Amino acid sequence: MTPPIDPHHNPALEGSPLVGYLKFAVPSVVGLVVLSAAPIIDGLFIANYVGVEALAAVNLIIPFYAVVFGMAYMVAIGGSVTAGKYIGEDNKQGANDIFSKAVIFLLLYSLVILVGGVFASEFLFSALGAGPNLYPLMGEYFGTLVWFFPIQILGVTYYYYVRISGFPALVSVAIVLGVVTNLALNYLLIAVLQWGLQGAAVATGISATVMLVVTLAYKLSEKAWLKLAFVQSNWKELAFAAYNGFSDLIDEISGGVVALILNLIIIASFGDLGIAAFSVVSYSLVVGFLFFFGLSEALQAVCSQCFGAQDVRRLKQFLRVTLGTMTVFAAIFSASLLLFGDVFIGFFIDAGERNLVQMSNDFIAILWPIFVFNGFNVTVAAYLTSVHQPTASAGLAVVRALIFPLGLLYIITEYFPEIPFLFAIVVGEILAAGIAFALLVNYRPSRVLAKARF
Repeated sequence: MTPPIDPHHNPALEGSPLVGYLKFAVPSVVGLVVLSAAPIIDGLFIANYVGVEALAAVNLIIPFYAVVFGMAYMVAIGGSVTAGKYIGEDNKQGANDIFSKAVIFLLLYSLVILVGGVFASEFLFSALGAGPNLYPLMGEYFGTLVWFFPIQILGVTYYYYVRISGFPALVSVAIVLGVVTNLALNYLLIAVLQWGLQGAAVATGISATVMLVVTLAYKLSEKAWLKLAFVQSNWKELAFAAYNGFSDLIDEISGGVVALILNLIIIASFGDLGIAAFSVVSYSLVVGFLFFFGLSEALQAVCSQCFGAQDVRRLKQFLRVTLGTMTVFAAIFSASLLLFGDVFIGFFIDAGERNLVQMSNDFIAILWPIFVFNGFNVTVAAYLTSVHQPTASAGLAVVRALIFPLGLLYIITEYFPEIPFLFAIVVGEILAAGIAFALLVNYRPSRVLAKARF
């Protein structure tokens, strides 16, 4: 029988809440912000060495990528939150079992996606709104990257479980090494060897492999206790855990759906150059979003353990620390995007392409306020997941990432075409913040623990 976790060595349960939060938040944020550099690096090399049409082709695949990895995030995050609850209860065997079930399920899932991606790629490209002229470019990238999907999906799984088992810094080291590998391979394969989009896909796939291998090095530590066992029972537990991560699936799928519809509107309004301009703006947003996700993931890691330990005081403290941190960085990112958007655009687009530069600037001028509200919404959703309120968390995700933006896109394009359609994304985030606040009040720590059943 495995010995219980010593709470005096668990920063989520003992010691300063700020220090405990930072021990999870700093590695998480560093890892995800560095990870956000990977698609930006790809975009820089593709835009400068292959062309803006190739950049548009890659951007069109993003909605599919979001849907595929939404399932992985749902199972991995929902399961890791359940594992965190077990850790708070001093039950490592329970944490091991949910980890094993998640790995087995996602491994089988990734193989199904691989087979489907190999044999139905052109149908997929058509469904994503691409014209036949972009099929060769999309096939060059996707046809290579799809073979790495199992590695990427397993990497997502190990990311969450190794971190919550007490090795958040190792996960960040894995990400940093992976991104460095991606940078070096992009230069070698795209700039030097002229492999084009295939080179970008190979670089992404090998970097994901490096991340997974480094993450697995946690087994070399004497303090490692997370074990993988392929013989499992009680699979309903994984279903319940996955439901708790349902909001993350909704976020990913909704993001993919909204991105697909935005792509279709942009193609109809501006053509392939519009997709290229929007791709550049997307890269400018992704750094901030992943920063917020890093902070919210740290909140999930510590709050799920406090929930298992039934410690209402630390739940409140961690929630306050996260909300305060989110507010500061939301202001920083909003100001940076508004004031230095031109600098970022210049990395991707030559100043001589004035129409493309102006289009990108117009998109940024509309979207910069999104950071003010996104951080709060992400924090509340992560908190609700960590205290096992999946219905509330999923409901927030649905209205924030799907109903509001799609509904507003329809209203604007149908009845107010003079209003830039990207306002739908910003206004949707603002409306969702009101709902998030109401949910936070209703599911405050004292009320959640009073009603919880252990």
